[in-house]
Amino acid sequence: MKKAIIIGAGVTGVACAYVLNKLNFKVKLIEAAPSPGGGVWTRFHGGHPFTFGPRIFFTPDEEVINFTTNLIKIREFDTITWTYVEEDDQMYHYPLQYSDIDLMPDSETIKMQLEKINKDKSKISSENFEAYWISAIGDNLYQKFVNDYSKKMWGIEDNRQLSANFEWVNRGIPIRDGDIRLYQDQFQGYPEAMDGFNSFFLKCLEDIDVDYNRAVTRIDPETSEIYTHDGEKHTADVVVNTVIVDQLFDNVFGILEHIGRDFFPIWLPVEYSMPEDVTWIHYSGKESYTRVTEFKKITNYKSKNTLLGLEVPSTRGRYYPVQSQPEIHRYNQYKELFPKNLYSLGRLGKFKYQGIPDGIRDAIDLGESVK
Repeated sequence: MKKAIIIGAGVTGVACAYVLNKLNFKVKLIEAAPSPGGGVWTRFHGGHPFTFGPRIFFTPDEEVINFTTNLIKIREFDTITWTYVEEDDQMYHYPLQYSDIDLMPDSETIKMQLEKINKDKSKISSENFEAYWISAIGDNLYQKFVNDYSKKMWGIEDNRQLSANFEWVNRGIPIRDGDIRLYQDQFQGYPEAMDGFNSFFLKCLEDIDVDYNRAVTRIDPETSEIYTHDGEKHTADVVVNTVIVDQLFDNVFGILEHIGRDFFPIWLPVEYSMPEDVTWIHYSGKESYTRVTEFKKITNYKSKNTLLGLEVPSTRGRYYPVQSQPEIHRYNQYKELFPKNLYSLGRLGKFKYQGIPDGIRDAIDLGESVK
């Protein structure tokens, strides 16, 4: 029987464990934390279920949908979100709608900028994040919605540091017209159970040998041997990594830059605090926080009170890979060290801004690769 070792018990790690187990691999999963799931694991505050930020399941990928819904029941609903712009003292749709522009005090200037852009879309730039957005929506909208938000989101001084990778910049449409659903026609929803994705993690890990509270500290690029913090050494036919790669290779090319989050659950003595159709609100200005989520809108929890989640970008934690060209280059240097039997997957393993369905897609693709 072939052996597989998986590093990390987040969505991607447990999905990979499930896939490889079905392919008759002897699977061992090593996780530094005392439980699986990371920020996707449901916790409770005053009875209210919540996660570390909203964790909507959304995808057009039928194979990923089937994989997930065969393990847990998903309650479908439409996600609608807004952005608060302090300088206008106004909420607008997120993503921005053309109908929002008429509500803006500088609407005439914005319309003139967009008219000029629409006359020659060949001038839309892919040089960097800032250049893309200014060339796609004009300076006024860029200042309202993008400039300060992305700086605090990524902990940077200048948006020109970021890559204009269309996969994560705007999902392809900078301003929409009509459909206010965040994920439009994609399958979208959240687990029916009050413990959210917890059952997904536990079902994926059935019959899996899991070592919790054990951190992998090094992978030998020559032998693909895996070393843990307590001195154990492991080998396997297939190694799957879902954690940050720099620490596994002695940081030889330096630390890969990530941004963390501080998360604050806030209980309020009202049934709902946001408008009926709003799931969360982004704050695009100089506020220290980026987003406030009303979790009942996601979990469908019934209570006379409500729970908000406030997110503040922080240097504590390494959760979101900073998509600048120097950091992408650094990651590619680490990739050159990967042993042939190493698959580095998921948001952290691939150093790529992606979500829950993308991690499951990685696991499905891994299964095809190792058959």
